[in-house]
Amino acid sequence: HSVTRPDVRARIDGWHVYRALFDFLLAEAPSSESGEDGKEDRGQKQDPFYIVPEWAFDILHEFVYQFQGFCQFRTSTYANALKHASSAAASGEGGSGGKQPPHHVIEALDVLSQNRDAWAVETVLFYLHRLISVGSASNSPPAYKYMALFASVTLSRLECLLGDYRASLAALSYVYSGDVVAVGGELPASAPGAENKTLEEIMMSVFPARLSVSYHAGVSYLMLRRYKDAASVLGSICSYMQRGFKTGQLRNIPGSEQFTKLFERMTALLAILTHVCPTTGIVDDSVLRAVRDKHGHQLSKIEAGEEGYEDLFIFACPKFVSPAVPDYGQATTSAAAAAASSAGGAGGSGGPTGQDAYK
Repeated sequence: HSVTRPDVRARIDGWHVYRALFDFLLAEAPSSESGEDGKEDRGQKQDPFYIVPEWAFDILHEFVYQFQGFCQFRTSTYANALKHASSAAASGEGGSGGKQPPHHVIEALDVLSQNRDAWAVETVLFYLHRLISVGSASNSPPAYKYMALFASVTLSRLECLLGDYRASLAALSYVYSGDVVAVGGELPASAPGAENKTLEEIMMSVFPARLSVSYHAGVSYLMLRRYKDAASVLGSICSYMQRGFKTGQLRNIPGSEQFTKLFERMTALLAILTHVCPTTGIVDDSVLRAVRDKHGHQLSKIEAGEEGYEDLFIFACPKFVSPAVPDYGQATTSAAAAAASSAGGAGGSGGPTGQDAYK
């Protein structure tokens, strides 16, 4: 979905595909008690399920990406319908004979209203929590531990997008639990000859996952006013990325075209942090120079007593989402839509769009 512009039906199809995938994985997972109901553990009766950590992260990262995209599509479609309806009412075209929103907007609203449960935030959270619960069991094979690990990473991202910053940080507890996984095969960690790594080491070996954790943890720390923690996390990853850019190491990683954009957003967050807490000894001097080079204009405004924090944060923050399901029927009725529009933004039944939800 990051390289295409899917329509509403493709987005809903993606939801059904992910549900089928996760339902299958959860149904085939070893039970927490082997031999339950007198049957042998499923994981011992069939060929082992194998997946590399990078694939596990890609699957779960795309899952939350599609949820985020669907929420933004839903709110923008609803807002577009309200805009057309209210402008028609303002020009005297309201009522049953008034000008309705464009056909593609009406069609999208109709499909959305028939699939109100698609990408429901409660179900998205259920799958992530369930994958963590199943994968963190002591008898789970490495593939399920990988899924649990990166479900924790993407859950942290999701909670940050929803504005629950404490939950975003709490979601990482499994990543830093010290649990050990056998890598390179399906041998259990306790088996002779197994190569063992901690979950944190596996996460650090998948750079996009490490980047996601650092960025969203940095945002969460900032919003919780834990400024030194935010500076430490963001400064560390930015220093690593600076070296990676110089050596060309990061260019060989799929999705590397997004790394530069995220680096600039993290330096914008660090620009905010340099003015709210001391960063000497926390952030490398080379990173602080990059902060000054990239965001010197905004920093000058702040130093002159002008407002510059909001501009920096709007540039640097993630694309927050509002998971509320709008009243689609209201958007297709011109008079009701005009009334809802005049009632005022965030108080409307559809809820604010992503960045407005933060404000």
